Amino acid sequence: MRPIRDRMSRQEGVAAVEFAIILPVLALILFGVLEFGRVWSQYQLFQGAAREGARCAAVASTSECDPATEVEAAAQPFEPGGNISVSLQGGSPRPDGCLPDDAGQDVLVSWEQPLHLNIPFWDNATVTPTIKAVFRCE
Repeated sequence: MRPIRDRMSRQEGVAAVEFAIILPVLALILFGVLEFGRVWSQYQLFQGAAREGARCAAVASTSECDPATEVEAAAQPFEPGGNISVSLQGGSPRPDGCLPDDAGQDVLVSWEQPLHLNIPFWDNATVTPTIKAVFRCE
């Protein structure tokens, strides 16, 4: 009777079983944090690209830059995912940027950008924030 009781009270392999149970949860948390960081970095890059486009649109009356081209150049190596909209804050479109008569008004550069979250062991998700930046026309 003693050998059976000795076998039942041994703890050999318990750590391996517990690790096998918790490993998927740890992997999900680890990959989720890494993927969130990647997408947040991409979002920040697009925000910077929108600021470059808005700066270009704000000084368009005195320079030769194109806001959409500036956004695409600043967003490299990624591509902006939607139509880049350049407009005065009131809503009137200005695809080439501010005119000399627009001095003092705000110019808005914006677009919808899909960002894809690909987390292993989880469903893929897509969030679509509006990327935008505002500068005052000079």
